[in-house]
Amino acid sequence: MKALITGAGGFIGGYLAEHLLSAGDRVWGMDREPGAVCQTLEQRGLRFVRGDILNGAEMGELLADLRPDVVYHLAAQSFPGRSWEQPALTFDINVRGTVSLLEAVRSSGGKPVVIPICSSAEYAPRVVTTPITEDSPLGPSTPYGVSKLTQDHIARLYGERYGLPVVRVRPFYLVGPRKMGDVCSDFARGVVAVERGAQPGLKVGNLDVIRDLLDVRDGVGAMRVLAEKGRAGSVYNICLGTGYRVGDILDRLIALAGKPVQVTVDPARVRSLDEPVKIGDNRRLRELGWAPRISMEQTLRDILDYWRAA
Repeated sequence: MKALITGAGGFIGGYLAEHLLSAGDRVWGMDREPGAVCQTLEQRGLRFVRGDILNGAEMGELLADLRPDVVYHLAAQSFPGRSWEQPALTFDINVRGTVSLLEAVRSSGGKPVVIPICSSAEYAPRVVTTPITEDSPLGPSTPYGVSKLTQDHIARLYGERYGLPVVRVRPFYLVGPRKMGDVCSDFARGVVAVERGAQPGLKVGNLDVIRDLLDVRDGVGAMRVLAEKGRAGSVYNICLGTGYRVGDILDRLIALAGKPVQVTVDPARVRSLDEPVKIGDNRRLRELGWAPRISMEQTLRDILDYWRAA
């Protein structure tokens, strides 16, 4: 299979490129800069293409030249918090960038499977604890979520109007080594700082929220399954289907620490808008034969070891 990944230099993009190469695919990775991960993967056969998702003419030429079987669209401004500070930039990249890509696919003459990587941030906040299905109400609570919902709908419309085989996906919380700015990496970096004597303990926020955490390596495996077996026009959650209390994640990391770690709840870190529980329903994905393979214990150990080596 010949694959093009936009945003190949990002956290998910790098793992996806690695997974596809291991599966024997021919892989082109596009980003504005290659970054360390892409440079490493070039030695394993990744073909890096420097490009800008907003440059429609450039994208059209690339797709006409490559004629990929599948396009994984990950290029995005992917931080919800930053979307409040830079809403225009977020919409420019996430929405206009998606339109640019879809127009390039349409004009290229080919019909690759297009996998827009949308987001669980599209779903409406709620108080019930039942898992979120693909048919649950949508109603994002950040500019980032709104941009992803728009991306989702635009991709659906292009698929319907132009007959493009579009398979939309909504990942929940993909975690793993190399990620920054999420609860697992923040805790792990803090534990490593305590091990090194750089700080006395950890200051944390709300430890009672529950999140659906899936190892990114299982997540990108799901994306390839969807490229092969996903139904055009459909949308699929990518998630574990199980929730973890954030405090339990911290306890597991502390149990792996090389020295005792003192934990202090900092009221300034408690966010009043946090959803108490957010768990996805992955039955639609499992029906295609996908199943997670990596345990949370292994994921946390790998994250911790990554930051120890950093």
